[in-house]
Amino acid sequence: MYLRENHLSRHNNPFPEILDDTVYIRILKDPNYWISQDLEDKIIQIIAQSLDISGILYHLGTESLITNAYDLLPLDDSRIDLEEMIQRLPILIGRLTRAVYLNVKPVADHKVLFIFKYLPEYQEKWYDAVFFQGMLNGLAVLFELKTFTIRMTKTRLFGIHVSHKELGEDIQFGADSNEYELEWLEDKMFLSRSRLTKDDVSNRHRVMVTSRSDSHLEEISIVDVKDVVRRSRELAIENRDLEAAVEVLKSFKQELEKKQLSMAKDLRLAKNIQKGLIPEIIPDWNGIQFWTGFTPMQEVSGDYYDYFPYNMDKLGVAVCDVSGHGVPAAFITALSKLLFSNYKKPKPSEIFKLINRELLDLVKQQGYTTCVYVLIHDDYKVLYSIAGHPRPILFRAKTNKAEICEGDGTFLGMFPDAGETFMDFQIQLEPGDKLFLYTDGLTEAENDKGDAFGETKLIQIIESCFDKSIQETVENILSIHKEFTMGTDPMDDITLLGLQLSPRLPEFKTIKSKGDAAYQNKQFSEAVTFYEKAHQILPRDLDTQLLYGKALAYSRNFDKAIELLESYNKFKTNHFKSHSVLGYCYYQIEMFEKAELEWKKAHSISDANLSNLCNLAQVYAKLNEKKKMKDVIQKMKSIEKSYLHILPLEKKWESLPDE
Repeated sequence: MYLRENHLSRHNNPFPEILDDTVYIRILKDPNYWISQDLEDKIIQIIAQSLDISGILYHLGTESLITNAYDLLPLDDSRIDLEEMIQRLPILIGRLTRAVYLNVKPVADHKVLFIFKYLPEYQEKWYDAVFFQGMLNGLAVLFELKTFTIRMTKTRLFGIHVSHKELGEDIQFGADSNEYELEWLEDKMFLSRSRLTKDDVSNRHRVMVTSRSDSHLEEISIVDVKDVVRRSRELAIENRDLEAAVEVLKSFKQELEKKQLSMAKDLRLAKNIQKGLIPEIIPDWNGIQFWTGFTPMQEVSGDYYDYFPYNMDKLGVAVCDVSGHGVPAAFITALSKLLFSNYKKPKPSEIFKLINRELLDLVKQQGYTTCVYVLIHDDYKVLYSIAGHPRPILFRAKTNKAEICEGDGTFLGMFPDAGETFMDFQIQLEPGDKLFLYTDGLTEAENDKGDAFGETKLIQIIESCFDKSIQETVENILSIHKEFTMGTDPMDDITLLGLQLSPRLPEFKTIKSKGDAAYQNKQFSEAVTFYEKAHQILPRDLDTQLLYGKALAYSRNFDKAIELLESYNKFKTNHFKSHSVLGYCYYQIEMFEKAELEWKKAHSISDANLSNLCNLAQVYAKLNEKKKMKDVIQKMKSIEKSYLHILPLEKKWESLPDE
């Protein structure tokens, strides 16, 4: 995935600065080739800078458990259940690594605590946490558990390189051990080695699964582990949220075939997952403001929109409409997010050609999607392409007139030769111009008389909002649309995405540059004055929002700074400085627990920055948590013994009363 994302050849070593060509070739050819922990860490850190590999690591943990489980089974034909397999798991950990040991502690019926102990000289990493939790998930897959929870409860780490909630809700960071909790309702499966002969099977990696039953007869089936791994691997995708969505949506299909009573619960879960796939707000970009309206017809939607930054000079925006509704459509929206994130080409038509081919391979013509994709350049040139989707509507501020843009093309995922129909079209945005992308659910909606809302009415409303902002325009369209369709059932999902090149962009740039100059000269109160004016013009410009929040903090206006920085962090930019300054604000108003949380987040994003650890130590001194403070100081020493703040912190630690 790293090679593909960076357009590199598999034959050329992508890490020449840390890896010689001979070792690289051996890694590719020999799955048993063992590399040092230090080299492994360097490779992962480089890859993780450009890709979210947490989903892959989680999947590999699951796959490792499944593929090695055969060797944990009894050598005779006796059977074992999940609890006995759990007791054998430390054997597998011992085979895979010499740096970690596993202790298993039963807590209650169907509830077990896994305690991972690391050798003192081994510094555990964030990816260890993800991999081992994936291994525990492999137990659930192997024993076909229907109702279970796996969560991290403690870790010696001070933060994880992924969303903490994916591993556990209430993780104790900076603990003295690494612990996970597995709880399940009931296991109905046994595992044993197969006694079939070579004439009966094609390979030795097969196990016999026997379901428990009250009758004398038992239902016996053969599970091919390689098939399980193959199916699991097909679902492994680079974004962890997407991997979860695909797994859940697949489970919905299986559950609907067996037990329709679980549908409501499953759909609620899918809705929450899909909510994470579709951005609630698109930030301002280079003077362009966005606003969206999104109304699913059911719990999960076939409509999908997203934005895709191309470094600093381009921004891609897509609006899609998947055929059908509900879970199958939502499954394809999850794939769409993955594919559009993967392919960032200079022309939208090239992106469509690649995605059409991928959807044909993945969906097998069992579904398709229409789409409009616009690629905005930093000079406000807009390239767009259409795949069977309603054409965009462009409003020109100079004439106060709106018109439907040109363009055509067939939809994605149904025809192998669809690539021949995709074309690129170009428009140039001027200050005040607005562009609207939407799905046909908006224009094809009908009132109680059977009349469609239609494009003509949509254009009339857009022109009537000539003096309104893009937010006011979109909200006005949706308000009139809601009134028009009142008393009717929704016929389709509805998505409306509007963007506008701010007519006040020159004014914004002038004011912000003055704020930047004041900030650079550490005249923070003056910088706040300018940034506040710039923020009022473009309230979702992230660079302004972060600098405004920092200037407020350094001017000691902590409450307002907290408001700005909390809003900034909702965009999930993973900027360690925003969390670091936010922690400083909470510390200054003596909200030490929140300061601790923010500095842990900052450290998890930039673990080489010792200032965050230093701040954490100060927090623990305030909270009189002597042991945690000592642990942080030791961690600082392990990174850089000569760090100048260590000695003062040790003196402060010695002065603290014992806990």
